[in-house]
Amino acid sequence: MNRLIYKNDFKLYELFVGLTVTIMITCDTLVYKTFDFYSVKITASGIIFSLCYLLSAVTTEVYGYKLGTRIVWVIVLCQSFFVILVNLCSIYQVDNNHISETYQSLFGEFWRVMLGTWISVPASYFCNGYIISRLKIYFKGRLFLVRYMLSAMIAQGILLITAYPISLSSKYSFFELINIISTTWSYKVIMSTLLLPIGILLARKVKKIEKIDTFDYNISYNPFNVFKQSSENESNTAH
Repeated sequence: MNRLIYKNDFKLYELFVGLTVTIMITCDTLVYKTFDFYSVKITASGIIFSLCYLLSAVTTEVYGYKLGTRIVWVIVLCQSFFVILVNLCSIYQVDNNHISETYQSLFGEFWRVMLGTWISVPASYFCNGYIISRLKIYFKGRLFLVRYMLSAMIAQGILLITAYPISLSSKYSFFELINIISTTWSYKVIMSTLLLPIGILLARKVKKIEKIDTFDYNISYNPFNVFKQSSENESNTAH
């Protein structure tokens, strides 16, 4: 049975927004931190970031493409605000003390992260949401495993090849970047596989709590229109 869904009906949507923004800002803070495993470099942010795609996949699966994509714009706004404040504070009065010099050394070029965010986050998340949404209709709501893994592999690859060259080029050589990007993508795919059971259980649980399962029939996938009211030709169906 179809029913009209109002934003205020949702019990967990705001929680998904807050968790996603928190994880993304944590990834920004740890973007320069790497771990070495037998000469293989993996960024700390790469370890944590898989949780974002898990939340994004579940959000789009439950609430649909438009509400899932709205979170992307919230991420971009919050990340930009965070990076600007940290960057400005790190370059002001650098000679004040040793701690200030450390902050400047670490976050003096933090603006690169913001540039990477403006390009990589929308590109990867819009791709992730589009794949989840379209394949959900194609598979008639089945095979969440296939939809989740395919979207994670493609979207996270887009994120890495757009974000890391911008945010890490001043810290690592070209060949180190290639190493970081390739190994981090491989690790993200492994992490996505490990998180898959959690994603399946979480999607089922949230659907049960919210009492919806949204299918995006005939909607506009223009990411700039996600805050507009649906047109007469669009039909977000929530069961």
